Amino acid sequence: MSLVLLASGCGDPLKDVPRLADVPVETEAGQADVLATSADAETLPVAPVADTAPQRGLLGFLKGKADAAQATTTVAAAEDAAADEAVTDDLDDVGSAPDDAEVVVVEAEEAPRRRGLFGLGGGGDVQLAAATTSGAPRVNRRAAPRPGAPDAREIAYGTTVPYGQIARVCGVPGAKLGPVTQTWPEGGRGYQLHDSTPGSTGAHTFYMTGFKDGCARQFTAALVIFGSPESWEQIHYGPAGESLPVLATDVAYEGVKSKVCRVGKGKPCGSRMKALERDTVFVSVYERFEDNTRWKNILLHDGEVVAMDMKN
Repeated sequence: MSLVLLASGCGDPLKDVPRLADVPVETEAGQADVLATSADAETLPVAPVADTAPQRGLLGFLKGKADAAQATTTVAAAEDAAADEAVTDDLDDVGSAPDDAEVVVVEAEEAPRRRGLFGLGGGGDVQLAAATTSGAPRVNRRAAPRPGAPDAREIAYGTTVPYGQIARVCGVPGAKLGPVTQTWPEGGRGYQLHDSTPGSTGAHTFYMTGFKDGCARQFTAALVIFGSPESWEQIHYGPAGESLPVLATDVAYEGVKSKVCRVGKGKPCGSRMKALERDTVFVSVYERFEDNTRWKNILLHDGEVVAMDMKN
């Protein structure tokens, strides 16, 4: 009411502002002219969506969809970053608690999480290491990878990992890893991809959580894509699969699929596909955002890195 009286006492503040009806508009102006953005606005590259699988193997044809989803992911990451900042403040407070005090950290409510770019499954049942004291996840050394495994090496937080390698980072709160930009499976907290620099299209650090030992996995990439087992089968059991090389993740998947789905080599999983997808996913790691000529492929199953190879 005060604002109304103030406006009345000062006259019409909008009397010198032209009305929209009085502004001349060219009749030939199209919708594109109205919606055009500033020339210096920063935009991310958007690649066309491919309708068919290329000849380059697993998940190459899915990259176009990931490019188109990058802008959406950036917005979501910005929203998550605000929530993560609040969690970090809470963790700093928790750090002053006695060492033997058990602390439960309640995360800020997040927007509905977006599933992996090409996922199908429902809720996940991958065993997670719960946060206990000082906000850091519990590390289960007995569940550490076997010697010689792709992710056997443990590094200190803040160490840079060269492209093509994967390492373990233990005891680091999730709030320090960056916002979660992808999850597998849909709606679950099985595997979570943390982007240290959301929105960047250059090579930078990513972290992934959801492993039995409680440690995050760190790698360097410009683009990361989750690919479902069903997508793998569509490519490798289809006509294009006959010309594809058989690499480490392909061999490992056949073993995992046979155990879970109880089918032989070269046979689709069938009715148990949803059970398989609850804790099994391919992760394609691209060094360059616009180049899909080669990429690292990682197979995750039951909270472990089962195999890793280079796809060409």
